Amino acid sequence: MKKNLLFAFAFAFFNQLQAQDYVALQVTSGYNTDVIANGVGPALLSTTNSFDSFEFVLLSSDYQLSVADPTNPFGLNPTGVILNDAMPGLNYQLAPFSGDNSLRLEFESDMGQFTIGNPVSATAIYVLAACGNGDGALGGTIHFSDNSTQAIPAGVIPDWFFSDDLPVVTSGFGRVGRATDLVENPLGDPRFYQYQIAILPENQTKTITSIDFVKTSIAEAVINVMAVSAKALGTCPSPNDVTISAVTNVSATVNWTSPVIAPASGYQYYLSSSQVNPVPATTPTGSVSAGVTTANLTGLVIGTTYCVWIRSNCGTENGTWNGPVCFTTGQIDVTNPNDIPTLYADFVDLNSTTTCPGTVTVTVPAGFEITSVATSYDMQTALNGWMSEQRSVLVCNTTGMMETDVTAGVGGTTGTYSYDRSGLNIADGATGNVEFELRAWRTYGSSDCNTDYNRVVAGTWTVTVTLSELLGTKNFTKNDFAIYPNPADDVLNISGKEMISEIALYNLLGQQVLHQNGLNAKETQLSTSGLPSGKYVLKITSESGMQSKGILKK
Repeated sequence: MKKNLLFAFAFAFFNQLQAQDYVALQVTSGYNTDVIANGVGPALLSTTNSFDSFEFVLLSSDYQLSVADPTNPFGLNPTGVILNDAMPGLNYQLAPFSGDNSLRLEFESDMGQFTIGNPVSATAIYVLAACGNGDGALGGTIHFSDNSTQAIPAGVIPDWFFSDDLPVVTSGFGRVGRATDLVENPLGDPRFYQYQIAILPENQTKTITSIDFVKTSIAEAVINVMAVSAKALGTCPSPNDVTISAVTNVSATVNWTSPVIAPASGYQYYLSSSQVNPVPATTPTGSVSAGVTTANLTGLVIGTTYCVWIRSNCGTENGTWNGPVCFTTGQIDVTNPNDIPTLYADFVDLNSTTTCPGTVTVTVPAGFEITSVATSYDMQTALNGWMSEQRSVLVCNTTGMMETDVTAGVGGTTGTYSYDRSGLNIADGATGNVEFELRAWRTYGSSDCNTDYNRVVAGTWTVTVTLSELLGTKNFTKNDFAIYPNPADDVLNISGKEMISEIALYNLLGQQVLHQNGLNAKETQLSTSGLPSGKYVLKITSESGMQSKGILKK
């Protein structure tokens, strides 16, 4: 009785704390087993089944084999409240540890139904779950108050150890052998994951009365559904599907779709160069009238990353901010339309070359220069090639700079591996026609260049450059100056064919951190020993003008 009173108090208390649009759903029936050892005594006596098929269970932080044993500094909080720090206000309430607290689905087609004690209209449901013995597929049905239903698409629930395939809500709370009482506390495990289910617009004004869950996979993984929460529709719901379009050097357009209850006074938007979420009291940047679902963002600074949030204005109240959706002004994308073959090499490093690279050329408009580079592409295997045998690196032929590491694929099977890297400073300061080269290799499969075992898929390799306004004139040609080592440690060497009059080093905020002038030499050194690790821009002034090059400090 004491534990149940604690549970009821905790549930009421945390419900009051939640943000207005998140609700921990009260499951009045549906749990079928107790997988959380708690209190004093053997785990076998305080549980009815294991979390997996190997007789392991979860444990509460108040679990003790005997009163003489110390309590654990880990374990699940006896209140049963699980906070999702990544989504403030979204919390879960576990069932009491002294009774059934898991919907345990072991075999294919095993099913259970959660009856909801606090029916709510919602735009999304969040399921707190994990598997023992590998990954399992979970599906089901949502039931509404008008007797209509919505199918839950089958989704993979990961194993309670190691995975990041779904958002990890909480982890590192340990487990205990149900038969042995041996407590384990591996770093970062076990884990509870969050599986999100979107409620269709036509069902969002209906109240959810129950939820069926069914195991749809054949594999031996045991699915444990621990709790459910919802994003309530509320009286002033947020807009949906926020996107950015028509991005230029100084402007962009933000678009969204109306919620099922359209706000009477339109929408408000908040624009920031920070990803820090606005709070309800944050002053909006602007607003639009009722029925308008787009806003033009003007007066932006080129080469800057912005984030935007949208909320409904219902007159007497405002909805919650939906976002962020982020974008960068002053970007140019160029895509290679062709397959890029790979060259066989049993070992690949930054000194490796290839006779069959892919190339693209970015034309930088007059008056602008490149400040950073991003790239993305897919590499696909064939025959019996593996994804882990893929190697690649991006080179800027115009500046003579390349990435600091060769990138490798992951996976000892055939398949397609996607690559996406940003913030590369291999073309800083470049203007005019700037050429990039993607070098790709494979460590298995015949010899020479071909697409037989691994290739970069046609139309997937894109180079994206971010621009800034060009200050001063520039005559930039490949390898005018040699800069080494890069990445730098304590000393940066600069040498060239022209007399160097001045060098200056800037951080990515544009602040000058080092400076030397009056040099009048073709070679010089710059001490970088006192600088923090990170990316910098080196500006070199010589008789032909000023050049900028990206520098990495170890």
